Amino acid sequence: AAIILFITGPLLGAFIAGIGSVIVAASIATSGDVITNGQQVSLSSNEERTLYVPEDAIVSTCTVTAPGGKEVPVSRSTGSHISNGDYESALTFKTAKAGNYRVSCDDLSDTDTVLVGAGLTFCPFMWSLMAGICAGAVCWIIAAVLLIRRHRALAAQTQAG
Repeated sequence: AAIILFITGPLLGAFIAGIGSVIVAASIATSGDVITNGQQVSLSSNEERTLYVPEDAIVSTCTVTAPGGKEVPVSRSTGSHISNGDYESALTFKTAKAGNYRVSCDDLSDTDTVLVGAGLTFCPFMWSLMAGICAGAVCWIIAAVLLIRRHRALAAQTQAG
């Protein structure tokens, strides 16, 4: 039983981390707001957001306008793909204050949709990774305890016999 736990511990940990990561990615993909190009989206203050454009679209520039009419600084995104509607990340920006932000991408028509959502960062995935590591570690600890008990039982049997 101990050998099985030594082998299945890391497999169980990887399985738990994988399932957790899929759940986190799905949560991120469905947590954004889908708007049409040129429309406004209501955002809270001090949020970092990513603009996801349709995967088949070639977008060179997008602008984000704050509630006061001032253009928000944007930076290119790393190219993360979200399979929810086949979106691809285009750029990231940070909101200074709460309100309606207008999103416009030059190469999209007014009927094309844009997903404004959270970016894919390591933090949300950390918990599923830690759960996987902990599950694997628990299996190894149980296996070690079983091996130590078995070794002691065999030693006691040898001394008695």
